[in-house]
Amino acid sequence: MPRKKLNTVISPFAFGITDMSELARDAAYVIKWNAPLAIQWMEGIAGRFLSEYEKEVYNKSVIKINKYLDHLEKMRYYDKKEVWGAFAPTRLAELF
Repeated sequence: MPRKKLNTVISPFAFGITDMSELARDAAYVIKWNAPLAIQWMEGIAGRFLSEYEKEVYNKSVIKINKYLDHLEKMRYYDKKEVWGAFAPTRLAELF
């Protein structure tokens, strides 16, 4: 019987993504399927910005992610344990 392959790579940097603005945009979409992973990505890139443009894209993604999480918590089908697992629900802060 074939076994499920364990994929332990959670860092987007392992896939060669080096553009912080692209990663911030991707995290805004990943939040819908894996909230803890998207939060980890965003926290990982928070201090790696080289330009104001990347910082602006990061802040827009933070707003989008937080707005999605606020909306999700108001839905009747929201299950905290299913979305967050062992992690505590959290929100991101904008960079200034």
